[in-house]
Amino acid sequence: MATPSRLRGESALYGAATLFALVSLCVKFAASRYSGLFVSASRFAIGAFLCGLIIAIGKRRVRRQDLGLVLFRGLFGALSMIATYVAIGLTGPGRATLLSNTYPLFVGVFGSLFFREKLSRRTVGSVAVCTLGAALVMRDGSGAALSGDLFALAGSLLAGMAVNFVRRASSAGVDPFVLYLSPCLFGLPLFLFAPPPSGSGGTVGILLLVAVGGGALLAQALMASGYRTVPASKGSVVFYWETALTVLLGLLFAGERMNLRFVFGLCLILVGLWINRSPAEKPMQEADSTR
Repeated sequence: MATPSRLRGESALYGAATLFALVSLCVKFAASRYSGLFVSASRFAIGAFLCGLIIAIGKRRVRRQDLGLVLFRGLFGALSMIATYVAIGLTGPGRATLLSNTYPLFVGVFGSLFFREKLSRRTVGSVAVCTLGAALVMRDGSGAALSGDLFALAGSLLAGMAVNFVRRASSAGVDPFVLYLSPCLFGLPLFLFAPPPSGSGGTVGILLLVAVGGGALLAQALMASGYRTVPASKGSVVFYWETALTVLLGLLFAGERMNLRFVFGLCLILVGLWINRSPAEKPMQEADSTR
């Protein structure tokens, strides 16, 4: 049975996934007023300001031995966020989030290759079912832009590395706001390449940018908190809930389409989430050694 700390960690991850879904919808709306790069750069700027304020008030610090984890988390995280935000602007929140959230595959692969993190049979099965569901939704015949799909997949690959560093930095006790400040600072130079707004986004546009920046900050803090007690390979599967919720929000509010294949894919994603929530088995390598 899962321990109370593990349950709190999983609850924090589900809360983060829900917030990320809402942020994705705001990104889509904001992208109708600003370029995807400008929306992404604004998120970094708002995140950096809020994180800096919280860190200054709380006098939070990062230890020298954790600096490498923080920097690598920042680099991979910033690149992943940029790619995903551009993808949302080119396609839609549901489709882009679905493709970018195939990153649990890369979390497990990179965790095994570079960090010696063992995978359980249950987690592997959960990823397989969720990925099959994601593939069905992706091939729904919507005719979305290939460029958006490629940006989303690039974001997924980069996120696979970023999540491993989030997990390790969180386990080492790095403050979640310090941890999120890193990708925000790495992302600030994006303003040099982002097309400036061609016109005023109005009050609604400004509120959307604030919602994106503030919502992402809170979601990142919850994610870092959750990964303190939940392994990266297992916790990352929780974010298929973000995919399912974002798709539903896109259908309701962003004009995205749904067909039978779409619905079946979402059902598979939910089944995969249920599998991942069940009590964990022994790691694969340990289980195999008992034969």
